[in-house]
Amino acid sequence: MENKRVLIVSAALQERAAWSQALIASGWTVEELDSRAQVVERIPAFLPALLLIELSGKESPGSVEEGFAQRCRDSGLAVIVILRDPTPEEVAIAFRRGAIDVLIPPFDAATLLAAVARAGSFKDLYQENMDYRSQLERANRELRESFNVLKMDQLAGRQVQRDILPREPLSCRGYRVSHSIVPSLYLSGDFVGYNSAFDRYILFYFGDVSGHGASSAFITVMLAFLLRQLRRRHVAESDFAALARAPAGLAEHLNRQMLAMDIDKHLTFFAGAIDAERSALRYVISGLSPPPVLITEGVATFLSGKGKPLGLFKDARWEVQECTLPPASALVVVSDGLLEQLPRSIEEPNREQVLLHALAGVAPDHDAICAALGLAGIRDAPDDASVLTVTRNA
Repeated sequence: MENKRVLIVSAALQERAAWSQALIASGWTVEELDSRAQVVERIPAFLPALLLIELSGKESPGSVEEGFAQRCRDSGLAVIVILRDPTPEEVAIAFRRGAIDVLIPPFDAATLLAAVARAGSFKDLYQENMDYRSQLERANRELRESFNVLKMDQLAGRQVQRDILPREPLSCRGYRVSHSIVPSLYLSGDFVGYNSAFDRYILFYFGDVSGHGASSAFITVMLAFLLRQLRRRHVAESDFAALARAPAGLAEHLNRQMLAMDIDKHLTFFAGAIDAERSALRYVISGLSPPPVLITEGVATFLSGKGKPLGLFKDARWEVQECTLPPASALVVVSDGLLEQLPRSIEEPNREQVLLHALAGVAPDHDAICAALGLAGIRDAPDDASVLTVTRNA
């Protein structure tokens, strides 16, 4: 039922009676008060929709406490203020305090009812806004709760990813393997791994799963598990022949696994194996961009070889390349997220040349390489930025 209760506050008895009569004739239920001091007490009991209040004598819109005005607004009251001989400033203050209209006596019944009609339109609009505000606050609470749950899940997933990453650099017979990852979100699509076998073979890999978030992170965990499983089997069986051929067949194996999962993801990948006795590096490149960089005597060049990304082509094959890692050299593998940190004014074909220029003359040291690439200064990266280095001491 529509609320048509009005509270009239005025010390002018005759005029107040006339206003009441006009409102009652229009279907309003009227209650009259002599002073504003009684209003706050009567609002909860009478529950008016409209407050018609006269400010006279020492009272002015500026003298009305903000607390009283706020109480009227919180109660959903439409307020019409009556002022006698007001100044323009007093009228402005009345509207700023929340008045819907200002009436200046004398005024007739038609003027009063027209003001009341405008107040009724405000009341409907106010109620709609209150309903909308309530819905918005509820939606915001639900969104915050969902965000907190998602954040906790992301942090838990990130901890799982950290647990599968190497905990410290690997040193073996003059070689040192290190990595650094700056994730764009809590979860990363980049992953690395490295280990040694029989104090002779050094095995390492670098992967970049397409996309971001939980799905990409899940793939990194699965691939890391598969790669650890393969290494453990070769070591447990003392399969020196397989280690000497590594990483032959690895890309094909991972490609089959990703296709079997039937997910809308692909993987760019680099895997390498060093035979420390022969100083030989065997490697395979699967769609990785930019290609790995070899720094020898201060000269930075891209490794030769290429191949298709994993998880897209059923019958794809990958060729294993071989080269020598001379003393005082470094192998650097970076994700494409690092190139995205370059100024957009640098066109795509030139970005790889900028990478070579940044690495030229850099000492074969992981920290020096990361400093040359500006890894520590990356903030709010749009994509994961990762670096894997394999250095050989002189």
